[in-house]
Amino acid sequence: MKKTAILALFALTTLSCTQDSTSDANVTLKASALVTNTNVTAKTTASEPVVVLTDFKVNIGSIKFETDEEDIRHSEDPSHEDVRLNGPFLLDLLDTNTSLSQVITSLNVPEAQYEEVKFKFTPSLVTGEMLGKSFLIKGTVNGKQFIISSSRESQVEVDFEDDNQDFTVSTTDLTINLKMSLNGIITRIKNLAAQNLLIDTDNDGIIEITTNSDDNHHDIGEEMRDLLEHETHLEHESHRED
Repeated sequence: MKKTAILALFALTTLSCTQDSTSDANVTLKASALVTNTNVTAKTTASEPVVVLTDFKVNIGSIKFETDEEDIRHSEDPSHEDVRLNGPFLLDLLDTNTSLSQVITSLNVPEAQYEEVKFKFTPSLVTGEMLGKSFLIKGTVNGKQFIISSSRESQVEVDFEDDNQDFTVSTTDLTINLKMSLNGIITRIKNLAAQNLLIDTDNDGIIEITTNSDDNHHDIGEEMRDLLEHETHLEHESHRED
């Protein structure tokens, strides 16, 4: 965490030195995992596979705010077109000892209308189970352990679920939540299990679904990564007057 804090401080210092805007507002970025219920267990019937999620970790390498093309700053001053923040930010979003919505960072952002936020998911360099992984999901399906992970870097353009909605940074502080839904992944795991397509090929006791070739589930691993990226959206959480 100390390394993350130092990198975030460096990024904020860089922003303050390179941007001369005097009209900034504080934006707090949060992240949360959305599941079907608070027990992170997929709703099921007697005939359906039972899926339980226990861990969801993600490593965010960088964040970029993109100014809306219709905003006056976009055409007047190209240096203010994007606001960038470097991580890494390693988040554990199903940790029962932490809040369900975790703060990624808070920073001063120039007043403008922004169209979207780009997050770059990168493999973690931190020693431990996340080493070399950009995200990690762990759980069980009918009591059998599985892991879903990716070792690849990917850039995700994240927008609000309402395609017509932008967000405007003004003198009012703003909180934006990066909401990552796991419901599509849960549903897909259930469907694959029902078809007996999730196999522990190497017989190590864990069904490994990765973007590599573990347990020969490469294609499913790519599909899971796409599901996670597709089901990640922004939402306004709150506004606070100065």
